[in-house]
Amino acid sequence: MSTNNRLELIMHLLQLADSALPIGGFSFSNTLESAVAYGIVHDESSLAEYIDAALRVAATTDCVAARVAHEGYSAVDFELIVRADGELLLRKLNAEQRQMSLRMGRKLAELASGMFHDTMLEGWLESIRSGEVAGTYAVTLGVVCAASGVGTREMLAAMLYGSATMMLNASLRLMRITHNATQRILYGMSARVDELYERSILLSLEDMYGFAPQMDLLSALHERGRSRMFMN
Repeated sequence: MSTNNRLELIMHLLQLADSALPIGGFSFSNTLESAVAYGIVHDESSLAEYIDAALRVAATTDCVAARVAHEGYSAVDFELIVRADGELLLRKLNAEQRQMSLRMGRKLAELASGMFHDTMLEGWLESIRSGEVAGTYAVTLGVVCAASGVGTREMLAAMLYGSATMMLNASLRLMRITHNATQRILYGMSARVDELYERSILLSLEDMYGFAPQMDLLSALHERGRSRMFMN
């Protein structure tokens, strides 16, 4: 791979991981709003612990499905991508978690299809629009990254970064915390990427799991909340 191509892939990765990517991520807090409301997250330390837990769940669910979708694209196996999408949706227990995943997945597919031409990506978007597939965010990202030439390890880093920044950006509006504190948390999370990657690649679709009962409960409580800043 030439230096120019490597730089091009880095640019693609930065774009896909950017919190300003217009796919609606700013509308969601990934259960953080409820965690703050119930006092579970109240300072820098508890926020870091909560985000760490969220990233561990992502590594054993969304990251697995995204990797399999990436492999499906590379093997020109559309059915494998569809299967990854269905298996992941089954593990989204709460309505708001499903809503976040599906809304962001569809927006990403539409955005990417408008940026570059790719037959499989366009077929994936059409399947989402027709209701043939759910179109989860992780699986759509797997397709987009594969179509862009971004590898699976780099894709996982982008996913974890995106999940962390979503929650950190939300924290700035939900609690008393500084930008310096959120950047310290994000910097510290980077040390976990290799460990989470190694954990993720050992799992098949059947092995995916996301044991986080506290987060599931908080998400369910958020659905019934009377005052909400975020959609989840």
